[in-house]
Amino acid sequence: MYNKKMQYVIKSVPTDDKQGLEDLLNQMSDEGWDLYTMHEVETESSFDFNCIFMRPKQEEEQTDLDDIVNITSFKYRMEKMLAAPSSPYASCKEIQLKISNQKERIKKIKSQLESDNLSPDEKNQLNTQMSDELRQLDSLKQTLVNEISPDTMFATIKEEKFVVNLSEEILELISMEANDNLLSETVKVRQKLADSLGYVIPHIHFHNSDELNQNEFSIKIHDIELFRTVVFPGYAAFYKDELKGYKVTEDDIVLSDEITGKKLIWIPQQKVKDFWVHGMSAAEYIGKAIETIAIEEVSDIMDYNDVNKYVEKVIEVNSFLVDNILPDFLTASDLKYLLTCLIREHVSVKNIVYIFEKINDYAGEPTKEDLLDKVRLALSKHIIKDLAEDGELKVIEFSDEILEKIYAFFAEDEEESVVRIEAKDVEDIADRLIKFAKSKKITNPVVVVPMDIRHMIFVILSEFVPDLTVLAHEELVSECNIKFVGKV
Repeated sequence: MYNKKMQYVIKSVPTDDKQGLEDLLNQMSDEGWDLYTMHEVETESSFDFNCIFMRPKQEEEQTDLDDIVNITSFKYRMEKMLAAPSSPYASCKEIQLKISNQKERIKKIKSQLESDNLSPDEKNQLNTQMSDELRQLDSLKQTLVNEISPDTMFATIKEEKFVVNLSEEILELISMEANDNLLSETVKVRQKLADSLGYVIPHIHFHNSDELNQNEFSIKIHDIELFRTVVFPGYAAFYKDELKGYKVTEDDIVLSDEITGKKLIWIPQQKVKDFWVHGMSAAEYIGKAIETIAIEEVSDIMDYNDVNKYVEKVIEVNSFLVDNILPDFLTASDLKYLLTCLIREHVSVKNIVYIFEKINDYAGEPTKEDLLDKVRLALSKHIIKDLAEDGELKVIEFSDEILEKIYAFFAEDEEESVVRIEAKDVEDIADRLIKFAKSKKITNPVVVVPMDIRHMIFVILSEFVPDLTVLAHEELVSECNIKFVGKV
């Protein structure tokens, strides 16, 4: 697609100079400029309209407009500068100031009308001006009434579930004119998760944030920051182990990847060779981070409206399954728990009707964890098929020593089972697993354990071991060649 470079220019005119505004708009239109946006701003002595005009860049034409700029992120910066007050209080104060100034204008016109030296034409002109000013005053008063209304506050009670904040330096990534377009990348990620896991992530909101350092972006879920790192437009990111023999130069940027923990090298695009493995652009890296967080935080991202959409899919095919399960055997909360646990471990829920059939088969299981185990067993062929490479699946076992340590996490008393986990013990197990996997050149470790502790082991170790998969012995179906590579 051909992307035109755009020029932008700002022109100002007093808000009460209607003829001046009309002349400005006509002049700029004759010169090929389109009005991009117009904002009312306060100056030291009056209120002005700041008009931003845009047009395709004139490569060969000389112009005397010194304030033209040709940067993609210009519109985002100017919208930020000219934005309305950020709080109802600030807006209220601004409207009150406008009302005060408007009353002063009316008072001034009134004093002029009281003069005995006015001609009939001058008096008619002042009367017309007085009518216009009074209408503006009424409009400002109504705006103030709306602003102080409690309904306005209720309208602001909303939450952006999934937010990506961008520093000013990388705002161009969400521009429609950018070749490395982040908006398209998020559509790609959403489609990938929908196809592979049957999981549709919600709308993603992009914002500019002053809290970020240069080239940083962050991801927030329910206003809690869960991820932050840097990207570099114009560079391609490669994992160090992908570029064997490559010598880092002073033009490169070497960082620790916040997603995998591996060394990441950002190399200028002009240095990248065609025969190399594909490196990630800035937008692609942000997309990878969005995908990672979307899966890791699925239990907080998926809400009951989303769960209901899965239920509606089943009703379309077999309403009996839903009527027989919900809510007598399974609550909406239980169903959400089941679906999010599967997605969190990269198990697809795309075949939701089949999953409901299995839930119906095992609806008498005493706990949610037991039901999860039974549903996973029913899906085991699909799970192993997705994990295996060339018909073979390499798995790691835990030694008796490690298993005893994990079982010791569960302490029984007379009333309930309590999990007591020492962080240092979990980190020790995770470190051993990572080192063992590295020695066997395994990047995505698959661990097989007893079924009764399978889910708990995943929960406690996945925080420390990237791309971890934990299977139960019962899930190792015979159709696949299972290769035990050793014990940790």
